[in-house]
Amino acid sequence: MNVVVVDDDPVVRLVLAKAVASMGHVSLPAETGEAALHLVETKPVDVVVSDWMMPGMTGLQLCELVRARDEIQYVYFMLVTALDDTEHALAGIAAGVDDCLVKPVRPFDLRLRLMVAERVTELHRRLAERQRGLERSNVDLAASARQDTLTGLGNRLKMSEDLEIFRSRRDRYHESFGVALFDIDHFKTLNDTAGHLAGDKALREVATVIRRELREADMAYRYGGEELLVVLPAGVRRVAAAADRIRKAVEHAAIPHPGRPGPGTVVTASVGVAAGEGEAESFLLAADSALYKAKSSGRNQMSVAGRWFAIPELTPSP
Repeated sequence: MNVVVVDDDPVVRLVLAKAVASMGHVSLPAETGEAALHLVETKPVDVVVSDWMMPGMTGLQLCELVRARDEIQYVYFMLVTALDDTEHALAGIAAGVDDCLVKPVRPFDLRLRLMVAERVTELHRRLAERQRGLERSNVDLAASARQDTLTGLGNRLKMSEDLEIFRSRRDRYHESFGVALFDIDHFKTLNDTAGHLAGDKALREVATVIRRELREADMAYRYGGEELLVVLPAGVRRVAAAADRIRKAVEHAAIPHPGRPGPGTVVTASVGVAAGEGEAESFLLAADSALYKAKSSGRNQMSVAGRWFAIPELTPSP
């Protein structure tokens, strides 16, 4: 263990430091409480053996400051005093001291206390490691609870939480945002012709294309079925431009669609865009309505709520 030995008496400090080292531990001598605290803050210290009465910071004050750091690392604290009475011992324990030693310290007593200290610090270390593991597991569980298992995009829960954040930023900081709702064209035909596994594969590949086209601040979610939602912190023109760029990227990815007529037909997507004021729910309704227009007008097109962009469906090269 790393053991800080602090005493303003150089002889006592030297004797204790040598005794600690003789037991196989690393001795870190300090002349004052301030110097001992610096060691605790800058080195991986396991134990502090401190005199009670010292000029400046007392051993009791040092213990209180060390205890304030328990969330970072637990340090076993032993107080050495010439005051052999129960009141002082109780005061030390109440302040957070783990054990008390009376001067002059016998090597046997110090060895015994250090054996106990080693067990206690090892227990705290294991508990801390277990706690960190639990915290990591909780973070992973929280993340997985907000992720769609098929596409890897955010799910509806994640979408609802993020939309509220986007809305709050817009209302407070006037940061615009909009949504783009994508729907894979003729998806039912793909499932009926090639099977649901092929449909799932196509959906995953479309999600990968969307994710690749997003900026760092953009977010994507599985809205439901074959519908995927993108939320972008931008005005309606930039949202529409990004949505159409993604639509083209999906087509250029040349994901096979065996259920559509004609040779070499690929997966395409229609998209509805909405942005502006109001609640997030109104955005979603407007985007859904715009998506319906895009699909009813021939698919592989983009419709913006309030405006209409007709983009002819392209036939991929054989």
